[in-house]
Amino acid sequence: MVGSAALWTAAVLLSFWMAAENERQQAVSLAIQEARTSVQTDIGFRHWAASHGGVYVAPDTQTLPNPYLHVPDRDVVTTNGKHLTLMNPAYVLRQLMQSGFVAKGRITSMKPINPENAPDAWERQALQRLEQGETEVTEKVLSNGKAAVRVMAPIRVEQSCLTCHNDLGYKVGDLRGGIDVTIPLEKSNEIASTEIKRLAINHAIFWILVMSGIGLIWIIGKSHIRQRELLTRKHLITQFSIDRAEEPVYWINESGLISYVNNSACSLLGYAETEILNLHASELNPDHPREKWAEHWGSLKENSFLRFDAILKRKDGSTLPVEISANYLSHEGQEFDVAFVRDMSSHKEATVKIAHLTDIYAALSQTNKAIIRSKSRQELFDAIVRISVDFGHFRMAWIGVVDDASQAIVPAAWAGEGGAYLDGLKVSADADSPYGQGPSGQCIRAGEYRVAENFFGTQITAPWQKRAAFFNFNSSAAFPLKNQGKAIGTLSLYSDAPEFFTDDLIELLTEMTDEISFALDRMDLEASHRQHEAEQKELVERLMASNTELERFAYVASHDLQEPLRTIVSFTQLLDRHLGDKLPPDDRENFEFVVGAAKRMGLLINDLLAFSRVSAKGVSFSRVSLAAACSAAQDNLREVISQNHAEITVGQLPEVIGDDVQLMQVFQNLVGNAVKFRHPDRKPQISIDA
Repeated sequence: MVGSAALWTAAVLLSFWMAAENERQQAVSLAIQEARTSVQTDIGFRHWAASHGGVYVAPDTQTLPNPYLHVPDRDVVTTNGKHLTLMNPAYVLRQLMQSGFVAKGRITSMKPINPENAPDAWERQALQRLEQGETEVTEKVLSNGKAAVRVMAPIRVEQSCLTCHNDLGYKVGDLRGGIDVTIPLEKSNEIASTEIKRLAINHAIFWILVMSGIGLIWIIGKSHIRQRELLTRKHLITQFSIDRAEEPVYWINESGLISYVNNSACSLLGYAETEILNLHASELNPDHPREKWAEHWGSLKENSFLRFDAILKRKDGSTLPVEISANYLSHEGQEFDVAFVRDMSSHKEATVKIAHLTDIYAALSQTNKAIIRSKSRQELFDAIVRISVDFGHFRMAWIGVVDDASQAIVPAAWAGEGGAYLDGLKVSADADSPYGQGPSGQCIRAGEYRVAENFFGTQITAPWQKRAAFFNFNSSAAFPLKNQGKAIGTLSLYSDAPEFFTDDLIELLTEMTDEISFALDRMDLEASHRQHEAEQKELVERLMASNTELERFAYVASHDLQEPLRTIVSFTQLLDRHLGDKLPPDDRENFEFVVGAAKRMGLLINDLLAFSRVSAKGVSFSRVSLAAACSAAQDNLREVISQNHAEITVGQLPEVIGDDVQLMQVFQNLVGNAVKFRHPDRKPQISIDA
């Protein structure tokens, strides 16, 4: 607050001093104007007198004949006897000044006729300045010790002047002399002093009001001052941030001229700040020529914001893809296009890269489809090279297969431009061959991909560079095709762009060739399966033929066994009836056992006969007691069980749906095997349960 009060006090004092000085200058100006008016009036009187050749008047004690005027008819007598004398213009003007009819001044000359008109020192300097071309001499001087202004105007020789002054050697237009008037400043200074006092009072009142206002403003506006300081700091921070922002920023006025750029914009466009300021936007952005700038400006003003892609031109003539965010700004009566620029070079490159990788993904997908559809290697190879060109956008693709005898890599399929490149092409997998050092040969031997990023910048492609130049191949890569783990060939790809094979692209192509290698292995496996199927089919046919013979044998054998078995049963039963009660109980039981066994054997023969019939589709199942089937099996094996002292324990067995004879045969086989393959030192213990 003290600083503000001191500042305002100094401002009021300065204002008062300037106003007082202005009043003093006004006093001088008024005096000068008064003197100038008087001089012009005197000159006017003189001109009037000179235009009439002087004035004749009656001489008296105040107006005596001019002793310095030597012209004819200076003194004349009228017809009525009145005497008159001629007063020349200078004489007339001097009397007017002396009489007070005009401002009191002096008429002087460097060549005065009247000694009274000789110039004083100031007049001599003034006449010299008028002689040098000045039109008026004005100075502030001291007159009788008091301040005054003195003004002299020139008197030029006119034709009428030559009547009296021809003998002095003057010509029309020469400086004859001058008229000067001195005006005291006393009266003007008094007026100025009065006005200065009034100004002092007014400034004092104003100072009091201002000091009161400062106090009031300090109390009321303290928060506003803080806010303004905060805004100022924010403005400085914002300006600092924009100046050093990573994103280029520039301002364009309504005329299209650049009025501000930050450091990033200068760096991006290659200009110094002083070079880029006041350039027209069309010099940076050819898409906005001068004749179309007004249209762009109108659209921006209407929408307040525009975003668009553009190609900016650098100082060195190179171009740069960018995205521009244009914002309309009105500030302190001026309008601007505030443009934020985003360098899209890397984005464009990434977009192209992504698009290409997307195509390779599509090629990979198409490769998988081709693998599923292809029935042979050649069909697969033809599809792969076509997919590589159509989806991978390679200039040419070919598949070469190694000839085991010569180690030459022989083209098996190709697609794209430059197919004639393969005519007479020599490529080898032999490390000792001059044609085996290229990407394809190294790829076969290492079992890994090989890339020539610049086809003409490496020695390994020397044998084929002349041929590749004709077809505009600038980069190439070879990827191994493997079968059963061994590299049997390569997929070779060519591009018209150097350094075309990026890491991501190589990864996808490696995956693609791995899929192809897997397909080759699958084709071998399928071929092996087809061979096994043919062998199995042949074996089945042989088994079926054998079974047919076996069925035929079983039919004949079972048919032929029926009759002897029936004879055994009949005669055994006949003996039983004849002997009757003569047989001991044990023999009768044996007879019954023989008959039962013969009957069961008859059932087995009947089942064998039924099984042997090719036309039979199966048997009709019924409910069967497993306990009964198991008991019948033990009866058939009674002798074996007895001889080996086998202990058989049978648990609770259920009824099932099946064939009783076959189920009995199952139990008989199982129990018979258990007894037969027992431990030689232990009697068999057999448990049957469900």
